[in-house]
Parts: sequence; C-alpha cells; structure tokens
Amino acid sequence: MPSDLVTLTVPPQRYAVSRHNGANDQIMKWYEELHAWIDDNNYSRRKEKWHLEKFYSWHDPENVELELFDTIE
Repeated sequence: MPSDLVTLTVPPQRYAVSRHNGANDQIMKWYEELHAWIDDNNYSRRKEKWHLEKFYSWHDPENVELELFDTIE
C-alpha cells in the first residue's frame, strides 16, 4: 500500500446526488442546481456534515464526469 494513501470512514448519512458531465468550470453551477433541487423538494442541507465528490473522469478539464453528494435531512 502506498505510504501516502489515507483511509477514512464516512458515517452513514442521507445525500442528494447529482451527476455532472461537462467542463470543470461548470461544477459550481451544477452545485447551485443541486442546492435549488434540495430547496424545491423541502430538504435541508447539513452544512456541518461530510459532502463528497466522486470523480469518474478528470483528465480533460473540458469533459469531467463526477457525482456531487450533498448531505441532507
């Protein structure tokens, strides 16, 4: 195992999840849309909890693929 590899355990939580396919500089816009969906569906964001990004492709900044996980209740 590489010496700089870190293991962590994320506690069980509920997430609103959105998948982004596109330019890296559009990720913040995608977060805004996810946050609007959370509000529109009467969920509350848990800002003090873990939020995650799961990357599938990141080599081309014009074509990244990732999932955004925002903790909700």
